[in-house]
Amino acid sequence: MKSLFPNPVVINTKNLDIIDLAERCELLADILIDSETPAECKVLCQHLYAHLDALKENLDKPLSTARIEQLSVNHPSEFPASQVFADSDDLCDYSQALTHVLICHALSRQTSQLISGLLMRLVNTLVDDLKTPRFLRTQVQMA
Repeated sequence: MKSLFPNPVVINTKNLDIIDLAERCELLADILIDSETPAECKVLCQHLYAHLDALKENLDKPLSTARIEQLSVNHPSEFPASQVFADSDDLCDYSQALTHVLICHALSRQTSQLISGLLMRLVNTLVDDLKTPRFLRTQVQMA
């Protein structure tokens, strides 16, 4: 598959899990909102796209014991109500599509800001979804 960028960004995921990658995406999306030049926007989008790609590739990998503990609750009533309108894989795809639009299309400043805002909200939703408790501690784990 042909790369979207002439000099692709390589992300070393050796010591990063999906939460780490998602938080990096969130940081890049937050910075993108305040970018002032098309060149700065393009570089940020290239890095965001690469991080989203790495995140998507790692969604099915097992989490560490420490991360599972962070995402665990003691009782089922502690699970928050689900508010996500798409799964993590789809949210990555949507975010990458918007990033691609920001890179490859000449947009007015206002349209670019609107798309950047939507992208930031999608990435924030993705991070919130990934950081939502999803495991139940057993009595053995709590002892």
